[in-house]
Amino acid sequence: MLNVFNRFTCTEKQLPKIISNLKNKNLIPILDYTNENSTYHLRNYEKIKKLIKYHPNNFIAVKLSSLNINNNYHQSEKYLYKLSKLAINNNSKLLIDAEDYLIQNDINYLSNQLMKEFNKNQVNIYKTYQMYRKDSLDTLIDDFNKSRDYFIGCKLVRGAYHNQDLKYNILFEKIDDTHSNYNNAINFFSSNCFDKDLLMCATHNEESIKHAINLINENNLNNIEFAQLLGMSDKLSNKIAKNHVVYKYLPYGDFKDTLPYLIRRLYENYPMITNLLK
Repeated sequence: MLNVFNRFTCTEKQLPKIISNLKNKNLIPILDYTNENSTYHLRNYEKIKKLIKYHPNNFIAVKLSSLNINNNYHQSEKYLYKLSKLAINNNSKLLIDAEDYLIQNDINYLSNQLMKEFNKNQVNIYKTYQMYRKDSLDTLIDDFNKSRDYFIGCKLVRGAYHNQDLKYNILFEKIDDTHSNYNNAINFFSSNCFDKDLLMCATHNEESIKHAINLINENNLNNIEFAQLLGMSDKLSNKIAKNHVVYKYLPYGDFKDTLPYLIRRLYENYPMITNLLK
């Protein structure tokens, strides 16, 4: 199990070395402290604050469940505003992760508020769209069609909370519909974005990546980027990075903290696992 842990995640002590290794490969790390337990929200906040201070000039992922949004929205909001200001002062950017259905509306609302405030001149805050949800494309279109004086950081994922979200009848029943929805979101962005809007295609799906690259070339776009998870699709990441911006999610924490992350990611990407662990 430790081999799996070290392939897909790392400890806090290992973080500087892996950051350096990724940057040497022309890959941009997204630093992700993985504890999601809202009981420890103050400790989680302090951990993320420390991460921003000691690792400036980086991208930081934030899960609002870890900051207690499920129990106290206003407290989570205060945490996130402080972290956003600190990140900008340290030349870093925040990516607000999408999570399960019960808290996602609050996450969407807070993501929108932060983009309005902190994305006036450039993208400092990214909002995440889960394209396995049947309402996700409408949400994205609505965000882009609003009258706005700010830029949108748009991170597209397929979704990693299938087991939790399935019972709410919000997910596509067929994987092909999710794939189409994902690619349609890329289409919409490429035709409706402002010059300083940014799209991060967080996916291991080669068809979606090829589709995005075709649109980049056809429309001469320079605001579409790519992201994959640490330890997954590494050859693909290295290939794309020759011509495009590529990020690698770098989750870190104690083994017990990273276990929920590992379980979700391995379940979400189960077709890859047999080959990865050989």
